[in-house]
Amino acid sequence: DIFTAVMMISSDLAKMDILVKNNNVHDPTHPIEMLLNKKPNNIYDGYTFKFIVFANALLTKHGYVEIVRDKKGQPVELYHLKTSQVELKQKNNRLYYLHKGEREINYADVIDYKPYSLDGVDGLSMLSSLTPDLEMQKHSKSFFANFFKHGTQAGGLLKIKGVNLSKEAREKLRDEFQKANSGADNAGKVLVLDDSMDFDKFEIDTEILKLINTSQHSTAQVAKVFGIPLHKFGIETSNMSLKDSMADYLQSTLSTYMKGITSVFEFKLFPRSGRTLQFDTETYRKVDWSAYTETVSKQYNDGVITLNEYRRKIGEPPVKGDYGDKHRVSLNLVNADLVDAYQQATADNRRRTPAFSGASSEGG
Repeated sequence: DIFTAVMMISSDLAKMDILVKNNNVHDPTHPIEMLLNKKPNNIYDGYTFKFIVFANALLTKHGYVEIVRDKKGQPVELYHLKTSQVELKQKNNRLYYLHKGEREINYADVIDYKPYSLDGVDGLSMLSSLTPDLEMQKHSKSFFANFFKHGTQAGGLLKIKGVNLSKEAREKLRDEFQKANSGADNAGKVLVLDDSMDFDKFEIDTEILKLINTSQHSTAQVAKVFGIPLHKFGIETSNMSLKDSMADYLQSTLSTYMKGITSVFEFKLFPRSGRTLQFDTETYRKVDWSAYTETVSKQYNDGVITLNEYRRKIGEPPVKGDYGDKHRVSLNLVNADLVDAYQQATADNRRRTPAFSGASSEGG
């Protein structure tokens, strides 16, 4: 369950591009966007980089990223650093990170993504709160493993009549008897005993097996700690469409992680800039394709997006010509500043028409 939770969140976050925005306008040519999504360094790609940072943050409380800068101080490479190899230090009121116990890295050159923290320095471990549930799952699986390993036999009592055996002899006899009669290969076979032996089989309450096998308590606890809706673990909560379930997952789970990630990355990558970062969540809006295309079509008809933006969103190439980058405006719409003037001109027009004048004279 924990593996599923960590892999689910990390991969879903990593597969989304992180967009650079300047005054809320997307700037696709900015080099930071290339570093985050395509090529953070010469070792691994953008997806792998984001995945390992997010997965380590969920498992170890910290997701460390070292920023390599050029002579002008601009980021040119991003590298993930193992949590066990990084320490935050302070010397003469100066904060810095110590890598592998010897290399000092400026505080401004390390991004530390912490999913949860109460002091802004050390992260909170989500796994520590799951310790009892992990123990429960571990023992439940061990119980089932031993149950089937011994051929679904629950154990029993072997009595040797008329003989007093030493502890060592009893243990040896038990092991030999167990070896000869337990296991899947011996299940259902006839047990042969002489007059000196008597075997009583233990009966196991099948309700215990049923309870262990059907229990979803631990799964629900893991989902709760990571903030994942139960339907993502296959536990039915209510009748939800695919569109609604994806929207619920995006809003209730991923949005919290996305805000924490963009906030800490902006803090170190754009310390003195108005630029911001934003996850591209369009993938989740495309789950219901008919609803998505209807929304995009309305945006185009209302002049919110251009023709080329509309075509890009539905997977079509841009058109040639300047008109593809112009916004569509309906002729039925009037600028708000001209509404009063338009109504006044319409009224004046009516007064000057012959029909209006004739009606007025006849009435006189």
